[in-house]
Amino acid sequence: MIQQLLWTEVLLKGSVGLMLALIPGSVARLLGMPASGSGFWPRLVGALLIGIAGALLLQGSFPNVRTIAPAGLIAINLVGAAMLVALLVLKRASQTRRGTILLWLIAGCLALLSLVEISFI
Repeated sequence: MIQQLLWTEVLLKGSVGLMLALIPGSVARLLGMPASGSGFWPRLVGALLIGIAGALLLQGSFPNVRTIAPAGLIAINLVGAAMLVALLVLKRASQTRRGTILLWLIAGCLALLSLVEISFI
C-alpha cells in the first residue's frame, strides 16, 4: 500500500512541478490563479516539487528506509540549483546585480552541499 501511495505522490508532484517549471503562466491561467509578472517563483516552486518527487522516487526504491535519506536531499538540492542556474542563464531570475550575485551564491551552495552529501553516501 505504501508503494502505491509513494507512486501517486511522485506522479502528482512531478507532473505539477514540470508544468510549473515549464509553463508557469499557462498553468496560472488554466487554474484561474492570478498570473505574476515574473515566472521566477512558480518555476522555483516547480523545481522544488520535481526535487521532492525525485526524493520520493528514491525513497520507493529503498523500501527498508523510513525517512528521506541523503539521496533524496541530494535530488532536491540538485534540482533547485539547476533551476536557479537555468533562470540565471536565461536572465529571468533577478533584475539587480545584487540579486543575481545572491542567486548564483545560493545555487553554488546547493550544488556544493549536494557534493558533500554525495561523499557521505
